[in-house]
Amino acid sequence: MQRLFERVESIPLNPYISLRRYLYSVQQAYVHAKQYQREGNLEREALLLLRIATLVQKTISKHPDYVKVQNANIVKEFRLYAQLAIKRLEEIKPLIDAKENTSETLTIANAVQEESSQAVLQNNVHLENDLLSSAPAMKTRTMQVHEEMLFVFESIAQKNTKNNKETCGVLAGVLQNHLLVVTSLIVPKQTGMSDSCEMLNEEELFALQDKKNLMTLGWIHTHPQHPCFLSSVDVHTHASFQWILPEAIAIVIAPTDRQRIGIFSLTHPGGLEYTLQCQQRGHHPHPEHVPKGFIGEGKLFYENCNHVELVRDHSIRYEVYDLR
Repeated sequence: MQRLFERVESIPLNPYISLRRYLYSVQQAYVHAKQYQREGNLEREALLLLRIATLVQKTISKHPDYVKVQNANIVKEFRLYAQLAIKRLEEIKPLIDAKENTSETLTIANAVQEESSQAVLQNNVHLENDLLSSAPAMKTRTMQVHEEMLFVFESIAQKNTKNNKETCGVLAGVLQNHLLVVTSLIVPKQTGMSDSCEMLNEEELFALQDKKNLMTLGWIHTHPQHPCFLSSVDVHTHASFQWILPEAIAIVIAPTDRQRIGIFSLTHPGGLEYTLQCQQRGHHPHPEHVPKGFIGEGKLFYENCNHVELVRDHSIRYEVYDLR
């Protein structure tokens, strides 16, 4: 399991991201981990569980709002997810070690035994912060999206588009025979401007996905008057999705651009790691290529996805949920 420890990146804190947004990310990561458990993919499951523990203990615990009394319930949820992650890691560690046929001196079980659970939650689960570039990449899975869904979303967004306001939605779905299949388009409550949109009431969004047993596979949004690309704000939004699911996609619909529709993802390693450490907010300059000195230097910041299959027949059925 040592190899998995070495793949877990410590995510720098961004104080401009709300605790609720962080909680949504943790909740979604746990949903994905449970899905990997059902399919018997121990390595992917363990990686996400390690990331949950790392995020809660090394990152979120340093958030300026973490100690505020009014956020006590949110903090309680964070700690619960960390406890669940650690408990499950204790269960699957022997299975992973047996599968890899390796010995390991650093274990989560020892960390839990040596310290009280409260200390573990507040402080340290002995996770290493090594470079991802030294770890072998997992195979990228194909994602299927019904092409018609894109035009349905464009129609839903038409009123906002005419008023030069962006509209966003969440792409959710399931894992079927090692394929990621988008089966639901969810349009959450939101605020939109000419160059950005922000999801609101993420608790309602998560409740729906939890009820329908849906994984978050990416997101979609419009650029009413702008080209088909990912802005710096879009890049930061997408990083929160791709950190959980490497195959997560960002779809942009830009009616005034010749390209019109783009399906993107951050390079990894490269653009994803650079974005996660970026502390700027709002629109700000982002390089076209990852700067020298950063992991993945020289690579494009983001790129067109080559793992997405647009389906035109009726082999995929999808639902649309407009929560606005």
